[in-house]
Amino acid sequence: MSATYPITILGKPDQDSFLIVSPNERRNQIKMIIRKEILVSVYVIDEEGNKTANFSTNLLGINQDRGLLILDTTPNEQLNQKITTGNKLYCATTINDVPIEFEIATPTQAKLAGRPVFVTQLPEVLVRMQRRDFFRVTIPSGVAAVCYFPTDEEAIKIDITDVSIGGLSITILEEFPLPFERNDIYEECEIQLSMGESFKVDLEVRNHIKKPGISNKNITQIGFAFKGISDNIQNQIQRFIFNIESKRLRTR
Repeated sequence: MSATYPITILGKPDQDSFLIVSPNERRNQIKMIIRKEILVSVYVIDEEGNKTANFSTNLLGINQDRGLLILDTTPNEQLNQKITTGNKLYCATTINDVPIEFEIATPTQAKLAGRPVFVTQLPEVLVRMQRRDFFRVTIPSGVAAVCYFPTDEEAIKIDITDVSIGGLSITILEEFPLPFERNDIYEECEIQLSMGESFKVDLEVRNHIKKPGISNKNITQIGFAFKGISDNIQNQIQRFIFNIESKRLRTR
């Protein structure tokens, strides 16, 4: 049974920290996946950002002159139809145990040497992560981790839901205490982690994830990216994550 690789970072707060900016480097990553015949997990994403289908496939080649990527189709024609009518595709795999995720435009079906294939543009969004960088830990109950959002009056204190060195998320019930519009930047937010000193960072709103609540209450998880944090703060967050994960492993 082949492995299925989840999408861990595309469209999430941490994405920008791991983007491969160089087109040549993105192309080299794709070429390596093709050369090593690495299986890729692909998710069909609709206009609302929801995953509507998934499949596993191989990347078959690149048309260098036209900047095209060629993928294998599936044996399910109904699924192939859904793939070619979605909004975009998210793809995930690993190269030498390093997670690689990339976004490609909706493909079209074509024939290559009489074989059905998908054809699309080479990805313009590709991220490569080391495990220590993208690992995100959920804050367990009993561990204090809070963020103070400054306002003109008293700062608003909100518990942190999860954290990585790239960002954090909070969970809001019902009404938002602040606008929290996507791409809004909140400067000088104070983060307090129970196992370390507090520090201040700038936070950029990256996404809203709706979740089912109890008694018809609206629950929204809001993701933030850290903006330009120092090595010292990164180390402090990593120590916090390590301590949380170590405690979790000891109690399994």
